[in-house]
Amino acid sequence: MRTPPALSLLLHATLLGALAAVAVVTAVAGAFVHRWAGGVGIFLAVGAAVSVCVLARRAARSRLGIAVVGLCWLVPVLVLAQERPAGDVVIAADTTGLVFLFGGAIGLAVTLGMGTGRMRPMLPAAGENETESRSDNGAVKADDPS
Repeated sequence: MRTPPALSLLLHATLLGALAAVAVVTAVAGAFVHRWAGGVGIFLAVGAAVSVCVLARRAARSRLGIAVVGLCWLVPVLVLAQERPAGDVVIAADTTGLVFLFGGAIGLAVTLGMGTGRMRPMLPAAGENETESRSDNGAVKADDPS
C-alpha cells in the first residue's frame, strides 16, 4: 500500500521541521561542547553537525530541504561566534573554534552537493530496446555483436 502524495509530503515536511529543530539544538550544544576534554569535544560537535546534515539528506526530497536544515545549524553558530557588547564570545576565533565552524560548514556543503541520494531503478523502461544494456554508471550502451 502506497502513501498518498499529500500525506507523504506532509510527513517529509514534518520530519525536516523536526531535523531543523535538532540542528538548532546541535549548534548551540556544539558551541558550548567543542572545547570540552581536548579533542573529544570538537569531535563530538562536528560529528553531530555532520550527522544532522546526513539525516536531512536522507529525509529531504530536494536540496532546499537540506539547505534549510543546514541554515538552521549555521545561523546559531554564526550568532554565537559574534562578540558581545561586554567583550565575551562563545566560539572564539582560534583553532578550535574555527575547526568547529568550518568543519560543520564543510560537512553541510558536501551533504548539499551530494543531493538527496534518491536511487534510480536500473530496470529498463517500457519500450526500451531489450538488446541494450546498462553499464555500471547507468549509461545505456548497445550490445556489441563482435
